[in-house]
Amino acid sequence: MVLLTLPYPPLPVLVTRIEDDDGRLISDDGVITTHTLLAKALTESMVRDDPSLNEERRERQKHVFQCFLHAMAVEGFATTDPERLYTLYCRFSIEHISTYLPPGHPVDFRIPPLSYITSRDKVHTKLAEYMAAQSLFFEDQPPIPREQFLQREPAQLLFDLRERLGHVMTQEERGRAEALETLVEKN
Repeated sequence: MVLLTLPYPPLPVLVTRIEDDDGRLISDDGVITTHTLLAKALTESMVRDDPSLNEERRERQKHVFQCFLHAMAVEGFATTDPERLYTLYCRFSIEHISTYLPPGHPVDFRIPPLSYITSRDKVHTKLAEYMAAQSLFFEDQPPIPREQFLQREPAQLLFDLRERLGHVMTQEERGRAEALETLVEKN
């Protein structure tokens, strides 16, 4: 449920070693999604159960989210370039994941280009599932099924996600994003 509420979609991450929860090697090379990394990080933070670290992480996540909203308001909603939109989603997905690491900890993710995601591959399917689940969560009438999202190209799904974000941003979030844009322009 937590991953469903994030504005960052599941994106591909290249990994060189994948282990099961019990430490068993599953694969020496492969692709997982950013949501897989986030789920693992969230699980680890719950096991750690450190209230002060959790509060610090939440504050960092709020900051990342506000910067994401600002970037979308300034650039994301205006772009017609799917690669640029993908880059924004990648950047803020990585920044969100990094909030689970100590501040200043090096973050090195290999996220392939948008062209890596092909119709009905693992990542495209996860993206369609995420969007179908959001359709239920945000009470679209009627809900849009996964199969309908699978019929769209990955680049089109990014634009669909952008439109959903525009519809669910509150007036307060829009105001903060615009105020931050004005502040940045003055400096």
